Amino acid sequence: MRIWRIIHALRVNFSFLLMALLICEGLIAVPMMFIFPPAALLLVFLGLLTLALSIVVHGTLRLLDDALARFLGIEMPPIEGNETAT
Repeated sequence: MRIWRIIHALRVNFSFLLMALLICEGLIAVPMMFIFPPAALLLVFLGLLTLALSIVVHGTLRLLDDALARFLGIEMPPIEGNETAT
């Protein structure tokens, strides 16, 4: 039950976690432009890779959340903005 709560919380707050990660990457990249410019360029591409991988991670979290809820017999509450969820 605790694992489902953690996964569900990650799924519900995924956009906030992703935005925080991207902001941290940006905050690291700004001083790197003056210290070591190639590292700042690498961080730009790392941010793009993070966005691409976030699609896969979000899908995996959704599948795990639904599967664990079904397995544990938990009725899934509708996620905010998704009133059609069952």
